[in-house]
Amino acid sequence: MRVTNFIVALALFSLSSGVLLGTWDLPYWADFAPGSAFAPFWVATVGIILALALFVATLADEGGEPHNFPDRRGIVRVIALMAGLWLMVLLIPLVGFISASTLFCLLLLLGIERRPLVPSLFATAVVMTLVYGVFIAWLGIALPTGPFGI
Repeated sequence: MRVTNFIVALALFSLSSGVLLGTWDLPYWADFAPGSAFAPFWVATVGIILALALFVATLADEGGEPHNFPDRRGIVRVIALMAGLWLMVLLIPLVGFISASTLFCLLLLLGIERRPLVPSLFATAVVMTLVYGVFIAWLGIALPTGPFGI
């Protein structure tokens, strides 16, 4: 498993570095909104950080028990997650991005992860407030809205 982790860390580091170097000349900020290098910069930066973290964690790993393929319950959860993501994509034009994302968060927390109701509602409210605050209020991005204007 160590060799696999090193290969994945190297591949992630290489791809992220390539994105960072490939978009270096693009504008980071354009007038009042993020430029074309904004998203690639942050995605590549996070990718490099994750690659380095995986590399360090693999070095520190003493070769415990190897990871196993998920059991039947795990596979069902993965399929439910993918189905929820596709459902969210299909619902966005009908009910809007914020509403579809709220439903997806609740499905993930309550249906797939089986978390308690009150913390799930609180976490969903915090996430949706952050999404609205960053993308709509701060950056002024026009996310798809549904029939209620949300």
